[in-house]
Amino acid sequence: MSADFDWEAEGVRLGETLDGHHAIVVLGTDETATARVAIGIGRAQAHRRHVAVGDLLGEVAPIQSLVAGDDPHGITDSFVYGVSLNRIAREVASVPGLFVMPTGTEPVDAAAVFPSPRWRRLASGFREMGALLVLAARADAPAVAELTTQLDGAVLVGEVVPSHVPVASVISVVRRPVELIDDELPLSPAPGIEVIEPPAERRVSAVRIAQGAAAALLIAALGVWFAMRPFASQTRPYAPKPDTTRTAAAVIAGAAGTQAPATPSDSVRAALLVANPQDSANAAAFAVELLSANTQAGAAARVREESNRTPASTFTPAVVDGAEWYKVVAGAYLTREPADSLGDVLRRRGLRGTVVRLPYAYLVNSAVASDKVQGLLNAYRDLGQPVYALVQGDGTFNVYAGAFETPAQAALLRESLRAAGIAPTLVFRTGRVL
Repeated sequence: MSADFDWEAEGVRLGETLDGHHAIVVLGTDETATARVAIGIGRAQAHRRHVAVGDLLGEVAPIQSLVAGDDPHGITDSFVYGVSLNRIAREVASVPGLFVMPTGTEPVDAAAVFPSPRWRRLASGFREMGALLVLAARADAPAVAELTTQLDGAVLVGEVVPSHVPVASVISVVRRPVELIDDELPLSPAPGIEVIEPPAERRVSAVRIAQGAAAALLIAALGVWFAMRPFASQTRPYAPKPDTTRTAAAVIAGAAGTQAPATPSDSVRAALLVANPQDSANAAAFAVELLSANTQAGAAARVREESNRTPASTFTPAVVDGAEWYKVVAGAYLTREPADSLGDVLRRRGLRGTVVRLPYAYLVNSAVASDKVQGLLNAYRDLGQPVYALVQGDGTFNVYAGAFETPAQAALLRESLRAAGIAPTLVFRTGRVL
């Protein structure tokens, strides 16, 4: 790759656009370029929130140069030996808010480390605290797709396109500028550029790859994942060790003897305040769980399918055994009896049909006229949002998103709504289904 191209500056430029993401992986085969893009993203975002850049490349120079002190422990020591992430995260003195996590004393065994469910838990912690995790890894590493699908997505660096990473998981592509790409010319690797080839029947031109990545960027910006990701790999990680994966606050606050700022946690706490506590006794709390999906895209697709035959269908994120799932639910009732009846109907259709109590939801729109509500629901559902409407006492409709057992559970959906341009307000949901 061109030695005079400023990869870090490109990372900074891209980083300015990533406010809606909380855990990403930067993938490339040029380790130096990949690391510099990851650092650039971290520098741009550190002005807004705390950022941790993790080195899965293997003590690559640009990241290693930012590591303060002589402690050799890093990410692999956390996975292999149980070393606390608090210990391995080091603050970059020249960039307040930026932390680096070096590789560690052991080489990265990608086949064992990348599929670990710890990444999903760590990503959830960063999301909860409003921080950002940026991992740098090789695009041709084993199990890189399993790592990517546990995070918000991937940034590709250079001309290499990993064949196993879903296009829908690609956030952006960073490449050195070229004068001309001719879509009619056959693909042939430029001197010094390695091409990771997919199966012959799935090869596409460089221009079509770029177009697909651009489409994926737009989709990610809208919070819509149209392509369903594969189920989490069942590959076993390293032999059981103490799980030191903690929330972003614990990871970052413990580094270099600093304390995490109050702003992210205060922001999260403020977001969990219920706007209408006076309506708690009138909440339409009873619902029925239909099924669980392991991706938001899968849950959104099922909600769209159920919306025409099941009242108030929506989904709610939940962390189960450390992994994030999406429970598809339906119904919104003040008492249990109508929920029991709906559960009986759903069980006859072969669904779970379990009655649950979910009094909280995000209010998206209020006092919507009856002739406007369906068009509004369709527009939100086209963006992959789990919206539904309940009629109020005056005949207008409130549009809600999600249904939650607790305010803390609601926090898992908040960023997805905000990424789609929705300003969510946590409320006790009221009203009745039609």
